[in-house]
Amino acid sequence: MAEARSSFSGSSSEQHGAGTTDDADDLELQQRLEKIDREILQLTFENTVFEMNLERKKAEPITVSTNVGTSQATTPAGSSQDLSVAGGTSRSERLNRKRSKSRSTQGDFRIQLTLEQKIDIVNSELEQMKNEKNRRETANEKKTDQLESDLEWVDTEINDFDSAVADFKKTRETSTDVRTKQLVGEKIERYFNERIKARESLTNKLRDRSSGLKRQIVRLEIQLKQKEETGETLHEVDFNQLKIENKQFLDKIDDKNIELILLKRQVGRATQLLNRYKDDLHRQNKELADTLQRIEKQINLYDHAEHDMVGAHAEHTRVTGIHCHLAEQTENYRVPEVLDYVKKKALLYNLQRDCEVWERKVEIAAMALQQSKQQWQSLQRTAQYQNSAGNWNNEQLQAR
Repeated sequence: MAEARSSFSGSSSEQHGAGTTDDADDLELQQRLEKIDREILQLTFENTVFEMNLERKKAEPITVSTNVGTSQATTPAGSSQDLSVAGGTSRSERLNRKRSKSRSTQGDFRIQLTLEQKIDIVNSELEQMKNEKNRRETANEKKTDQLESDLEWVDTEINDFDSAVADFKKTRETSTDVRTKQLVGEKIERYFNERIKARESLTNKLRDRSSGLKRQIVRLEIQLKQKEETGETLHEVDFNQLKIENKQFLDKIDDKNIELILLKRQVGRATQLLNRYKDDLHRQNKELADTLQRIEKQINLYDHAEHDMVGAHAEHTRVTGIHCHLAEQTENYRVPEVLDYVKKKALLYNLQRDCEVWERKVEIAAMALQQSKQQWQSLQRTAQYQNSAGNWNNEQLQAR
């Protein structure tokens, strides 16, 4: 902390002498201030811990080792200082020493604790805090048990009181005269006498139980004294031995825990490997299913191709036969005479002309048939009209 303060003062003097206010210097100053604040907090905490340890050490008896000519005490830093010199320093000398240290820029020659000593002090304070915590927990447990027992006793008393009140009310209701609405003193007196007898019997039971417990306590104390006389009781050495064994067992438990952690890690790695193998197996099973499906498709395609090949072979055989037949016909084909072609062409022309003539005759006949149908229909209408007119005349004549 002194070095940081000296560096801070040196840097501030240089900045003031130079007269520069650059941003880099301001940033450096801010960083140094933050570092000094952190160091101050750390040193404050360390001083608090060391003061607690020092106060506790002061309460303990101090062991002084006598050497030849001078009496010296071992400091926490492991260095030997003269107690007379340490006790004879006055406040003015300490202030002068502080001023000289603030003026000088040399190294700090104060006695400082080493890291091992700091760790020892922190461990001792930690053990002290743990012991205090255990003591408080034990006291709290005892107090909690006492409060729970008191609460149970209060609950029992309340229940007894409630039951007594309920019994008294019931007795009062039963001892009331219906006609005069007055209480009968005999029943109330009998009720109180019964309650007193019950209390006396309960008191006698508790007195007998208390005397039995006292006799048991005396017997146990006698047995304890006999064990102490025979050496069967546990002493501090036995407790130390038990502590050592407990420590050994704790070390074994730690080793077993470390082994268990290693085994758990191995199990975790094995589980990860198993999961990876399961994933690979699942992927390979899927690939196998896809491959089997592709193989089945290829087999179906192969069967279909074979069926097409058989059909194509049959078709090729049929076409080959037709081709051979056509080739044979082509080889055996003979071109007819030109005169025969002319005759057949003339015959075809005559047939086409006769066909056209007959088609025209059919059209004329159809027209004549249509005219005949129209004439026939007109004749039928005329006949019907004449028949209807004759019938009407006959009806007129008959009417006349």
